[in-house]
Amino acid sequence: MRNMIRLLRYLRPSTSWVVISFATMILGTVIDLIAPWMLKLVFDEGIAKSDMKMVLIVALGLFGIQVIKSIAMFVQGRAQELVGQNVVHTLREQLYNHLQRLSFSYYDKAQTGQLMSRMTGDIESVKNFIGFGAMAMLTGIMTFIGTIIFMAFIQWQVTLLCMASVPLLLLSLYQFNKKVGPAWGQIREQMGRLTTTLQENISGIRVVKAFAREHVEQSKFEARNDQNFETNMDRAKLEAKAFPLMSFYGGLVFLTMVWVGAYFVAKGTMTLGTFMAFQWYTWGIIWPLNMLGWQINIMQQAIKAAPRVFEVLDTPVDISSESGKAQNSDRIEGNVTFDGVSFYFADQDPEQEAGILENISFGVKQGEVIAVLGATGSGKSSLISLLSRFYDVSHGRLLIDGVDVRDYELEGLRRKIGIVPQETFLFSATIRENIAYGMPEATQEQIEWASSKAQIHSFIESLPHGYDTLIGERGVGLSGGQRQRVALARAILMDPPILVLDEATASVDTATESAIHEELLEVMKGRTTFIIAQRLSSVKRADRIIVLDGGRIVQQGTHKELFQQEGFFRNLFQMQEAAAAK
Repeated sequence: MRNMIRLLRYLRPSTSWVVISFATMILGTVIDLIAPWMLKLVFDEGIAKSDMKMVLIVALGLFGIQVIKSIAMFVQGRAQELVGQNVVHTLREQLYNHLQRLSFSYYDKAQTGQLMSRMTGDIESVKNFIGFGAMAMLTGIMTFIGTIIFMAFIQWQVTLLCMASVPLLLLSLYQFNKKVGPAWGQIREQMGRLTTTLQENISGIRVVKAFAREHVEQSKFEARNDQNFETNMDRAKLEAKAFPLMSFYGGLVFLTMVWVGAYFVAKGTMTLGTFMAFQWYTWGIIWPLNMLGWQINIMQQAIKAAPRVFEVLDTPVDISSESGKAQNSDRIEGNVTFDGVSFYFADQDPEQEAGILENISFGVKQGEVIAVLGATGSGKSSLISLLSRFYDVSHGRLLIDGVDVRDYELEGLRRKIGIVPQETFLFSATIRENIAYGMPEATQEQIEWASSKAQIHSFIESLPHGYDTLIGERGVGLSGGQRQRVALARAILMDPPILVLDEATASVDTATESAIHEELLEVMKGRTTFIIAQRLSSVKRADRIIVLDGGRIVQQGTHKELFQQEGFFRNLFQMQEAAAAK
């Protein structure tokens, strides 16, 4: 109920349309209740007294109110759809905006397929109930109650007898509602898992094909699809049992009315006009109750879908700028200080597990080039992730120009740090749009300058459409090295005071790597640069090299100083020298 009340709050911006929809619904319901009474007049006042003028007047009246009802239904239908679309638009916008604000720690665990399912199917289920189902349910309830009142006012004895099987119908509805709710909950979860399986398979299709695992992935999808099928069939069995029984009890209402009504007419205690009106009124009892089963279906879908949507919306944003206290980042120069920094993931126990980073302390002056080396899992990428507050430090402080990064305005801070990530991601857009992603207002000259520094300009110029060339999803159509150079150009174009190169040249050949480094020498001047690399050729021009092992700094110094020491750096140098000599 709490979720339902919360959903109804989304109707506030559409209050005027809700009022219009409600008003036209009442008008349509009143017309439905008046029409059988007018039919009674045709028989009792017109035909019984041979007054054809009365028959004509009432017939014209029936025609007129049906025209009014049709117009009211048109307005109501449009108003309801507008209300539903406004709700789904607001929900999707809020959900998407919230997803943009959530930190990396959330996405470390979240499944993309589940998020897509909630963004699409779950919100659509909510829209169906808010935009149509709720009003239809309210219409049915009003029609049911109004019909009983009108019938009782005309002939209460027949009304009571006709209602004899209604409690059985209400009991069936109650039992159906009790069982179909959990069934729809299972369906929503199964659909999320199915979407996840589909998304992972499509995203990883190259890996699937490379390892000839098509049949395995097909079997995995079929298993999920079978589970979804079985869950839907379980729900369908509930409907198959409940709906015919409801129809049967509804039919009993009509049969009871015919038999009892005919008996009362024969005895002279009920007019023929009343009998004909009751035939019409009876459907005002039967159809709302029968339709209520279908409306319960829509309501239960929304009830089970809403918590899945609100679960994401209620996820706290653990990394954000403190409103009113955030420091302006425009004057960031690039002096960086790690002061006793430790970092643990949220699900780690600091007392029992070693941190990803432990007690990291070092300082970097503006314009220095710092190389970070270490084995896989040593904490290199985590170190630079803390700079842009993709994660927050668990202990200690990380300062930029003497200000804790947590005190900077978040968006401004990230604009001052240009990152070339280890896993290059490009959007399904033109090369120009990808390079200018962080600086959409960049001129063509600026874009070409950044591309030249990244050693990708000549390649782009050789393409038939140049910078207007569309690249496929995630950069399909470009080689790994080309994607990496486009990402490098994207970072360079932002002209940030701090530049982070996370394995930025790992996918290019040695000659291209050397040319990129030569161009980067000019780019890095006056700019604080962090280079994370495995190739020593990438770090030979660094002012200082920091070696991480198990989340701790084990070596620190220049290329020459570290070579003279026993340790990771010297071993790596010797291994790469030996590999180059072969």
